[in-house]
Amino acid sequence: MSLTNNFEWNYQKPAKIAPNSLHIEVIADYGGSYTTDHAFMEVRNHFFRFDKLNKIKVVTDHPVYAFSTIETGFWIAQDSLHSEHKNLVVFSNTAPRGDIKWIGENRQPFVCGILDNGIPVFAVYAGYNLSYIRDRLKGLWIVKVPNKGTQFRSRDYYPEATMAILNGDLNRLGKPIDIGKIPDVPQFAIASVDGYGNLKTTIRKSNLSSQVVNSSIVRIGVNNNYHFALNTVGRGVKGKVGDLCLVSGSSGGKGKNYLEIIKLQMKASKEFSIDGPRDDLGKIQISSVKT
Repeated sequence: MSLTNNFEWNYQKPAKIAPNSLHIEVIADYGGSYTTDHAFMEVRNHFFRFDKLNKIKVVTDHPVYAFSTIETGFWIAQDSLHSEHKNLVVFSNTAPRGDIKWIGENRQPFVCGILDNGIPVFAVYAGYNLSYIRDRLKGLWIVKVPNKGTQFRSRDYYPEATMAILNGDLNRLGKPIDIGKIPDVPQFAIASVDGYGNLKTTIRKSNLSSQVVNSSIVRIGVNNNYHFALNTVGRGVKGKVGDLCLVSGSSGGKGKNYLEIIKLQMKASKEFSIDGPRDDLGKIQISSVKT
């Protein structure tokens, strides 16, 4: 079924999806922080409720920081592009609220897209949720589903619509979305905070100036906190327990690793007073230090 700009929903046909094979990964901020919440269980139950053809094997929880589209988008990309498997389906619902500063689609519709590796993504079109996968999308459409009438759309509307599309009801695909209007990934930003308190960033080594790359010590500023750190990225310096370090991280794809700010066997997040990667946290400043 061709939809726009020669794009089409080319996900595998329902008849080719083996029973009990789909892995639905729910990336959302229901818990408000890095924890699961009762909401995840309700969403999981509704996925199985609407799995009329018994295609689902497992629904897993992936909590992100409250209202953080910058982190939600980060993990949508990491899991669908760099940790993907054939039967993965990404489902997400993180949306800014109130006076939180953000950019993107004001209506925050529920959308679905297909990546160039065949992985389908269902998410809210708001903030940076789709920014990290923008250049890998082969099509993106608004899902025909109510977007008001309940406080809990992730449970009451979105699982049913997702399963309908996966089961071949392409009439649920609505207006195509111009992928070019998806915001860029913000540069020099905190993208995620892991369980060790490491700060995953949107910075790659190629984004650093030669002065910073060649400096064994750098000065890092974020969230109105400033600290000196060992630079292990350019000079091969090695830190010891308790040292704050700038390192090449484990996310972003092979050869395109995002940098991380870590404190060995301690929490870098505490040094910078960061609970989570808010969309409006501000840019990371990194400067060279003469030694």
